[in-house]
Amino acid sequence: MIEIDFIIPSFRSKELTAIAIKSFEKYKNKDKFNFRYLVIENSDDESYRDDLKAISPGNVKWFQNPTNLKTSAANAYGLERGLKEAESEYVFLCHNDVAACHPLWRDFLFEKISDSCPIAGTLLDNQRIKAVHIAGLLAKTEVARSVTMYPVYDDSGNMIADVGDLITQHCRDNDLEYYCCRNTHNDASIVGLCNEPYKGFQVDRALNDKNEVIYMHLGRGFEKSFGLYNKPNKTYFSDWCELIHKNVLQ
Repeated sequence: MIEIDFIIPSFRSKELTAIAIKSFEKYKNKDKFNFRYLVIENSDDESYRDDLKAISPGNVKWFQNPTNLKTSAANAYGLERGLKEAESEYVFLCHNDVAACHPLWRDFLFEKISDSCPIAGTLLDNQRIKAVHIAGLLAKTEVARSVTMYPVYDDSGNMIADVGDLITQHCRDNDLEYYCCRNTHNDASIVGLCNEPYKGFQVDRALNDKNEVIYMHLGRGFEKSFGLYNKPNKTYFSDWCELIHKNVLQ
């Protein structure tokens, strides 16, 4: 049995985090994997702790982690806490506005992991050092712990590496490989390959080698769930919830 600790920073985001965990649970492949969910609540809000724990009794661990940090730094703060609590050989670092949507999603990523390729993710960040993004990143725990999760800035205050980017840099510096799924964030031309019902939504979609969508990332989930994001032709919080509840969790 392969043990994986999922590290999920959250901030007053009951429904987003619940959707993520429920999707992971639905497509667990219980004969092969055992998942533990380390929810890092970056506030003093405890109101939804028991609801999350009830999704997978005994497997959801809640860590209260209040911080005054904002945006990327807050996310890194949560990931750092989760890595300290991780007990498994592998970790899955992710945002909470994500969902698995294929029975073999985890198998697909795990098959890419080896001694020479210690990380496998769902999309690349197009900016800065073009690292595998921590919206969904499976890694050997020792590799994830070998670097800081915090963003890196130059002397002028410009960000040169975002949250978790140094995991990819570690691979490059040590002649290690890293894997990333083909995805619509990096290549919009593959949107037409996406299977229904996932084709028509403005979310990041990661595909396996059979062109099946296996994992999705809403993007700007916190801002969207609190009504702080407003741009045309985007998929919003209510659309995301409806998509997942009707097509993934049904």
